[in-house]
Amino acid sequence: MQIRQLAKQDTNDLLKAINGAFADYIVPFQLNDEQLQFKIESENILLEWSIGVFDSDQLVAFIMHGIRTENGKTIVYNAGTGVLSKYRGQGLVGKMYDYIQPFFKENKVNQHVLEVIENNQSAIRAYEKNGFYINRKLLCFSGKLQVKSHSNIALIQPLNEFLWNDFQLFWDISPSWQSAELSMNNAKPTALGAFIEDELVGYVLFNSAKNRIYQIAVKPQERRKGIAKQLVVEVNKQLSDGTIQINNVDEAAENLKIFLEKQGLVNDINQFEMVKSL
Repeated sequence: MQIRQLAKQDTNDLLKAINGAFADYIVPFQLNDEQLQFKIESENILLEWSIGVFDSDQLVAFIMHGIRTENGKTIVYNAGTGVLSKYRGQGLVGKMYDYIQPFFKENKVNQHVLEVIENNQSAIRAYEKNGFYINRKLLCFSGKLQVKSHSNIALIQPLNEFLWNDFQLFWDISPSWQSAELSMNNAKPTALGAFIEDELVGYVLFNSAKNRIYQIAVKPQERRKGIAKQLVVEVNKQLSDGTIQINNVDEAAENLKIFLEKQGLVNDINQFEMVKSL
């Protein structure tokens, strides 16, 4: 078997490996060409920073890496690790990490970030042995929106641009990689703003085709007035069947957790964000 960094021509093999590796995962999922390309673009995945194990010409294990520079630091994000079932138990993930470390060092990577499902204890232990620590717990919600009566205190309007300087003033938590500012600039979700007397007091970023909310926040001084519910009502109008997902909400956002559950969503999966300084 050969371990090497990936290249653009490996994209089709990567798609096959992802679908093969995650067919029997804790949360099974499958991607098509378009969905993989969206993931690569929105999460800043670079194939030349990603790595794979090949048995003859077959990609049997992989780690995808996203790369960003924040506050002068180079951060690598594990955007997905998979091993085909036939090749598990051979330590291939550890071998891939060992292989890529000199490349990270050469390129002055400062931090390595990943997410792992909470009950995947074997993976968590393996990452901890590799120097990662649990940074925070992330909650994932899904379900059919059950929005009842709501106020009309705010005017809900489309936003033509992402007003990050304003948005960040509404945050209690920092978004994780897939919902962070750079991911949103890449993914270009629909943005709605809530206005009171021409002042932006809340917003939501969502993709109706993917049935996903990425961010929702309200100005602290304007909370408990039904503004978030107004935003969710408008999102619901654009969904085909009312089902929605919102992933990787920091558990510290207790009020947001309660709000989402009141709208009919269920906290069905939890993940740990793990970090390693290099």
